Amino acid sequence: MIIRSYSSLSEKVLNEILTLEKVGKEQDKLKGSVFLDTSSNFDQQIHSVFLLYEDRQLISILSMLIPTQQEAEISAYTLPDYRRNGYFKALLAKAIEELRRFNIRKFLLVCERQSISGQEVMVALKAEYEHAEYSLRLNKTKYAAKNAYRLSLIRPRFEDLDKVIDASMKTFADSYDEAKSLVENCFESESREQYLAVLNNEIIGLGSVNRQSDAASIFGFGIVPEYRGKGYGEELLHLMIDHLWRMGITDIMLDVSSENIQALKLYKKSGFQTEGVYEYYRKK
Repeated sequence: MIIRSYSSLSEKVLNEILTLEKVGKEQDKLKGSVFLDTSSNFDQQIHSVFLLYEDRQLISILSMLIPTQQEAEISAYTLPDYRRNGYFKALLAKAIEELRRFNIRKFLLVCERQSISGQEVMVALKAEYEHAEYSLRLNKTKYAAKNAYRLSLIRPRFEDLDKVIDASMKTFADSYDEAKSLVENCFESESREQYLAVLNNEIIGLGSVNRQSDAASIFGFGIVPEYRGKGYGEELLHLMIDHLWRMGITDIMLDVSSENIQALKLYKKSGFQTEGVYEYYRKK
């Protein structure tokens, strides 16, 4: 058994991972994917992808999403014929070593709800269920663009960094360091874009986009508290969708917590449909 870890992925390694994932998803009838965008991590030096080989064959993978130093989200996959051999535990032990090296003390385990083997692992680890997230995909036939908008959608420049951080802190109740890490990563990434919702020259909301060729996911989406309940969230969502469509991107996804009932209603009203459900477990 050989375990290799990476802070970034070459095209060769990425293709190897995607091949494993495709085989597994077809056999287990899963919808989701392990997280492979290492540029989203708060520190680009951290190793967040761990691969396990037997006889030069990739049989198991573990990946971590670490946008801030507060917490990591861990997802993993092992080929069906190689399960119950302790491979996930071996990968998890290596991942925890790396988390400790960067003083990250908390992590969540992500499991697709319909994954029988994943649920068995959560029971074996005595991990505690915390919450679920819905992965939604836009149904183009159910989306209707608006005729007029009160908001303007703008892309901030790097000199606007402090304004974006302030808006992020107000919107998501993050600390300064958390907001700064997330916003800076978005500015510096080649695949992600930051957008602001502006009303009468005032920033009242924000949203981000992660682009992958002809597909995109919306994240970091929200409205400043004092402007909520006035339809601005729906306008911002439509502005972002319209912008992506003008770019030729119509395959659009987003994630929302099962606890965020209002956001879930908004997304479904705008034409998004449930693609998958992911459960989050905490291991003490």
